[in-house]
Amino acid sequence: MSVTITSSYPTSTHSPTLSDKNLLPLCSLLDLNKRQPAMIEDIVANKRFGEIDGAISQRLKDLGFLPNTLIHIVAKGLFGKPPYAVQLSTGAQFSLRADELIKIRCRVISSV
Repeated sequence: MSVTITSSYPTSTHSPTLSDKNLLPLCSLLDLNKRQPAMIEDIVANKRFGEIDGAISQRLKDLGFLPNTLIHIVAKGLFGKPPYAVQLSTGAQFSLRADELIKIRCRVISSV
């Protein structure tokens, strides 16, 4: 079975303020370490949400989880498990469950 993930947003090759050498491959927000900066690339489908997946994706976008937004994990749950507290570059903080974290695809920003 082959799955292709396509962006629902127009994507640029890179952020104007970051060079390509500072960006690592795509990962989910669940894969990030605490305080590791990343740039959101897209919100992808998660079959665990079933029929409401589209509504969950739209809700995340409405909350500010948009492409080219900086994000980092502020805190992790007990034993490093979800839920995670995440902070957007706007200063807004949210607590997200594992299924929501998996939906958010991002690129880690390596240190300069």
